[in-house]
Amino acid sequence: MIQLTEEDYIAEGFERKCYFHPTDDNLCVKIGKEGVDPKRLDLEIDYFNKIKRKNAKNYSYPFYSDFHGKKTTNYGIGYIYDIVRDEQTNCLSLTLRDYLEMPSSPISDDLIIRALERLKNEMITHKIFVGDLRARNLCCKILKDNTIQLIVIDGIGHRDFFPFADYFSYFAKRKVERRFLKANLHSLEAQRKLLKQLRASGEVYV
Repeated sequence: MIQLTEEDYIAEGFERKCYFHPTDDNLCVKIGKEGVDPKRLDLEIDYFNKIKRKNAKNYSYPFYSDFHGKKTTNYGIGYIYDIVRDEQTNCLSLTLRDYLEMPSSPISDDLIIRALERLKNEMITHKIFVGDLRARNLCCKILKDNTIQLIVIDGIGHRDFFPFADYFSYFAKRKVERRFLKANLHSLEAQRKLLKQLRASGEVYV
């Protein structure tokens, strides 16, 4: 059994809390919140099991935090994922939202725009989709050469009844581009405006 404490707490979203793995610095543990139907959490796991058949060696970089199974913890069932750390410091990578809300970000807008375009192209090329595409669900991993990679840390998958996008590049491209537009990630100006609106409305999980 994995023993967690509140000192391991990292952050939380609508459905899960995230903790540092107590014995492996490369992993984190996500725990479903009280009242959340475990079947909802397992939908993402079903999607991970589906995309396990894809050859990750073909990715230009690992653009999503991979799932490594379930483990029993003292807080309930734990879902084990890769954790994202900056190469320069080995510190936990901040999210895109963190950098966009900074008064003076160390990462330029041009760098972020290029990273978003690269992420979008990877999703289209490999037909891997994110149902909950938000700035807080994208980690900015700073590399040794001061470039960044955007890595999806939550919300991966989709629930299309007719999953044409899983098989046809035309539909994959349309689906990903629609998702970026809906999430206001087609421009940083639109994304910053959205984040301000959510903060002003009192939204808890921006």
